Amino acid sequence: MHRPSFLSVRPAASALDFGPLGLELSAAISGAQKDVSEAFAGALTVVPRWKESLARGRASWDEYLQVEFFAFADYLSEYFASGDVAYKKLLLGEKIKSLYDPEADDEAREAQTRAVDAAEREALEAVLRARCSPAALALFSAELGSVHALLEARTNKTQRVLLIGDCLFLDLVPFVVADLLALGIKVLPDYATSKNPLELGDQLRKLSGKKFDLVFFSPFTYDFAPEYSRLAEWRHALRGEEAVRVVVDAVWKDTRGTLDLVADLFDAPIHVHNSAAIVRDANDTKRLVKQGLTGKVRDVARRQVSDRLDGYVRQKNAEGLKHLFVLDEAGLVRQFGEHRAGAFYYSSAIQHPSVFGSVLAPRYVDLIFVNAHLAKKKLVVCDLDNTLWKGVIGEGAVEHFHDRQRILQGLKAKGVVLAINSKNDPARVHWTGATLSEADFVSAAISWEPKVQGMKRIQSDLNLKMKDFVFIDDRPDELELMRMSHPEVLCLDATDERTWRRFEMWRDALEDDVEMDRTEMYRQREQRKAFVKEDVVSDEERAKLLRSLGLKLTITRAQPADLKRVAELINRTNQFNLEGSRTTFREVQAWQQSQNHVVLLGQTSDRFGEMGTTCIAVARIDGAQMQLLPFVLSCRVFGYSIERGVMNHLKALAGQAGVTRIVGRYVPTPQNAPCKDFLTDNGFAPVADGWVFSVDAAASAPPDAEWLQVAVA
Repeated sequence: MHRPSFLSVRPAASALDFGPLGLELSAAISGAQKDVSEAFAGALTVVPRWKESLARGRASWDEYLQVEFFAFADYLSEYFASGDVAYKKLLLGEKIKSLYDPEADDEAREAQTRAVDAAEREALEAVLRARCSPAALALFSAELGSVHALLEARTNKTQRVLLIGDCLFLDLVPFVVADLLALGIKVLPDYATSKNPLELGDQLRKLSGKKFDLVFFSPFTYDFAPEYSRLAEWRHALRGEEAVRVVVDAVWKDTRGTLDLVADLFDAPIHVHNSAAIVRDANDTKRLVKQGLTGKVRDVARRQVSDRLDGYVRQKNAEGLKHLFVLDEAGLVRQFGEHRAGAFYYSSAIQHPSVFGSVLAPRYVDLIFVNAHLAKKKLVVCDLDNTLWKGVIGEGAVEHFHDRQRILQGLKAKGVVLAINSKNDPARVHWTGATLSEADFVSAAISWEPKVQGMKRIQSDLNLKMKDFVFIDDRPDELELMRMSHPEVLCLDATDERTWRRFEMWRDALEDDVEMDRTEMYRQREQRKAFVKEDVVSDEERAKLLRSLGLKLTITRAQPADLKRVAELINRTNQFNLEGSRTTFREVQAWQQSQNHVVLLGQTSDRFGEMGTTCIAVARIDGAQMQLLPFVLSCRVFGYSIERGVMNHLKALAGQAGVTRIVGRYVPTPQNAPCKDFLTDNGFAPVADGWVFSVDAAASAPPDAEWLQVAVA
């Protein structure tokens, strides 16, 4: 009978201690390896993609079970023997792979999972009932139940992820998916695995029709680039730097071609591995010898790959959308230890997960968490005592957490606004010796009232939705109260180093060229609110007040440097978004480069300062007709008639182009009621499938607002 090959890795310090019951279960599972494996296999008969495989496997059933399912039993046995949760995650990973059905929708996938889990529990308990004590069986049922609970849990976030590379991802997925499920995030992976660049290109083009939240590419890991991986073989130990360069140049040529294609096909963040060039071997001694003999060659290769990749990513991001990032697998391995990273947890015909997968997994978990939970947040609300500094500021001197404050300062520089929610005496709060200052925060709720009330005040001040908020605090009770009272707020523990590591990743993922200082924007808004009286009732009084604001609208055609902002404003605007439009950077590029499209930006300013780009209008000209596409307006300029000024310029362009009619649609969404009368108010008449404006009727269309100075640049 097959015996599993387990790496003699010491279990983590946090390993569980199942005691004698664990050893009893391990022996029972190992002794019934075939029956346990058969229980896992039999439970999969409800999954369509397994029916044919299981039927074929009957011809040589023992061999089939050994190849496909013995690992399930082996992982269970080792988990109960060692208490190492890595083996539980590996089992979970095997189950996730076995349940993967790209043809099933979410409802069918959930139903299949429940059916498989129920059949599996019944069959496994039947196998073990006669082989172990009731206490051991109860332990087994509880642990298996916890695996099933993760698989069947309803998550509040789903991330569709494209993984480009080889079997590295089979090592990663068990560790990544298990931890993310515990965080309420479901990962739906797709794979592109061909080592032939032409075939890989075809795979990627086929996948480009799908919407992915994240893309990961490991071009140099394991054997994905065979010529590069051979540098870790003994016979290449004496290669000189120039000989290594020849290999790297050849591999880089193919890699660059694939990177160009990936960057062009996918707008999602793309994380590209550099090279750790690790040596993998199940034998500790052989692995150590190989590492020593090939160390110099691999160091040279690592440096050359890193230099090329870093330069490529900088250049590509500068040319367009910032969505390429280097995932430093070499740095992670240096921190963890190369020798251990190259070991295997287990080795069989088709399952050979290495420790390297568990080394990379926390970085993947962080990146996916950031993309799922933080990427679209607008505001970080901070507690003060023991969050931004150590100690209670009202009781004397405090020790500032400068590293944390620098991270928040970096987020502010990239457009995330900061606020304070603290139980404190506001007269005693000061920023002496701090990295941050009072001026870095747009709102402060500092009092002895409950923090849930403080959060409401901040929301009222800033007119943001609670789903845009992140709240960080050092006290579990305050975090739990906030979750209960405001479930849309993302609550994070200030004492957890992962919070700050993820904030750093969020900061690094944001665009560097922020159009305007959002903190200053909120200050200007408060000045406008104080200036524009709410009790003005007559149109004459309102017009006089708005004239005194000195409002100016500058209309420009979009240039390549504007396209990121165009895509961002369309995708982030909900209230005044005529068709509820969403777009991609590639689509915006195509509009800007097309002779038949017009992409307009409306930039607004007044006596209090610049408000940046507040309106985007896109239209397509087909002969004598102009079709309105996305038309969006920022809520911060509602009531100023900016949208009318931009529409009037579109009408003028239509007349110059010989267009006789402009057609548009209002598509109601749960949030865009503020623009439901926009077309009517601007002279459009209803027709069967939308609204039409006759260009020859322009003289009767509403003119620009009298208080608005319009300039065309």
